Amino acid sequence: MSATGFDSVWLLVALLPGFFSVKVRDFYLPPRRGDAFDRSFEVVAFALGNYLVAGTAFLVCCFPRDGLDLSAAWAQLSVAAWWGLSAAVFLYVLTVSSVVLGGIVGWIACNDLHYRLARQLRFTTRTGCDDVWQDAFADVEKQWHSVHFADGRRAMGVARYFSDRGDKPSLYLREASWIAEDGAGTPIRGDGILVSEAARIQCVEFLTGGQP
Repeated sequence: MSATGFDSVWLLVALLPGFFSVKVRDFYLPPRRGDAFDRSFEVVAFALGNYLVAGTAFLVCCFPRDGLDLSAAWAQLSVAAWWGLSAAVFLYVLTVSSVVLGGIVGWIACNDLHYRLARQLRFTTRTGCDDVWQDAFADVEKQWHSVHFADGRRAMGVARYFSDRGDKPSLYLREASWIAEDGAGTPIRGDGILVSEAARIQCVEFLTGGQP
């Protein structure tokens, strides 16, 4: 293997904690439209953060603190054993850091906590969602909705699931009913109804006070 190829392999190994953290973070988030540069930057940033956290934790754990003197135990080891044990401890801490850091960042982004704090401090008026469709449904736990279709039909129910973006809107309504022009409802048999993108949703009413 050439020197360039060997260096590339080591670079990929060094960035593995960043890749791992990004995958854990993405578990909390809907699929995003990101280019290769953005993803590469995220991987490098997470890798640096993981090495900083793992290195700090390693130093705190392996050196005397609050009367717990581990230096004597480390001094009993041979050089090879010391390096081997140090590498094993550091890799373990690095793996835990990759999962925890990715999980914390994903949880914050999923709940929009960073933008919520920024809005309270009047730094921005933006949210972390991709579009208004996702914003509208993000804080809805159980609420009745009236869905209007392009062909004039209307359905009512509780939106249990919804698509990530409004350019391809779809919903799953539980406790659903078809609503006639006179307002009379015809309950749908079964658990609910899946409203797909082909149904051509025109608008969705967010109802208050329960089912009208």
